[in-house]
Amino acid sequence: MGLINWARRQSPWLLHFNTGGCNACDIEVVAALTPRFDVERFGALLKGSP
Repeated sequence: MGLINWARRQSPWLLHFNTGGCNACDIEVVAALTPRFDVERFGALLKGSP
């Protein structure tokens, strides 16, 4: 469990900035949160821009 706890503490928190592009990046970022890819199980936390 030591390795898992270390990985959770060192995991990145993703900050997604919506720059008003073609929304292709938005689709890819949101797809990473779906059950198929689920990046949150690796400890990554997605925070949207205000």
